[in-house]
Amino acid sequence: MERMRKVSHVLVTLYHSDEVARSPFSLRTHSAHFKGCEVDGFSDLPILDLGIRPTLRLLLKICGFVVSLHRSGIMKPIRLSSARPWITVGLLLAWSIPISDLLTTTAQAEWYVGGYGGVTAPGGLSNATVSDPTLGGGVTDAHLNDLALKSGLLEGVKGGYFFESRPWLGIETDLYTLKPDVKQQTVVGGTSSGRVFADSIGPIPFRLSVWTVNLIIRSPSMSEVFQPYGGIGYGLFFATGSEGGLSNTQINPGFQFVAGARYVLTPEWAFFGEFKYNNTEVRFNGIQGNYNSQNFVAGLMWHFGR
Repeated sequence: MERMRKVSHVLVTLYHSDEVARSPFSLRTHSAHFKGCEVDGFSDLPILDLGIRPTLRLLLKICGFVVSLHRSGIMKPIRLSSARPWITVGLLLAWSIPISDLLTTTAQAEWYVGGYGGVTAPGGLSNATVSDPTLGGGVTDAHLNDLALKSGLLEGVKGGYFFESRPWLGIETDLYTLKPDVKQQTVVGGTSSGRVFADSIGPIPFRLSVWTVNLIIRSPSMSEVFQPYGGIGYGLFFATGSEGGLSNTQINPGFQFVAGARYVLTPEWAFFGEFKYNNTEVRFNGIQGNYNSQNFVAGLMWHFGR
């Protein structure tokens, strides 16, 4: 707690210095004085009386909540290996919101739509189980080693809105489709009865359609033409396979993380490049497993309503 208090005092001192006061990021429309406030038991804690004050208040509440969980023993220490994906996502989001942008952003509502194409590099289908009357002499819910999936192309569309009161914050919907077919390969598996087998499987065609809703945070005032952004989304993953000549679709929820940047070509048009990481569980053709992929896309977006 004492360390948190010291850090906040350092931030206030830096901001209140003459050098920072003369910087181009100073706000003329906001008072530069500081007020004490109470946040979950913290009294007289200096907080910037600026547009980011609610954000700092929220961050302090979260920190206090996490500390209380650790002290009560509810939250166990997190291993670095399991925390790395979340650390990466946090750094991507932090990269997309320089503090100077929060201090200088002007209100400006904005709608956009876009189309894109790219490539997908799926990881292996992990923790896979399979039910197949021909595999290994006939198996039901047999556990396999990871199933290798094919890389390929993807295409999609998206649309969204950045809020007028907080133009660095937006919400978008994203829809795209890809075909990460199961490669032909030799698998080693085991049944619930303890029988171990090795057999050849694939190729197995399979289409994945993804629809997500993403929360997007961008950097609108870093540059007039270059704007990085990041986000997190949740949605539905439609896995479609073909069994016995009949199409079969299974739907599962999943997560998506986004990091990208757009380059403004005209007031209405912009080029963008984006990295998408998604994670879900898929089921198709008697196969079930954990799916994740890294997707790299580029496209054009049209902005309107500004």
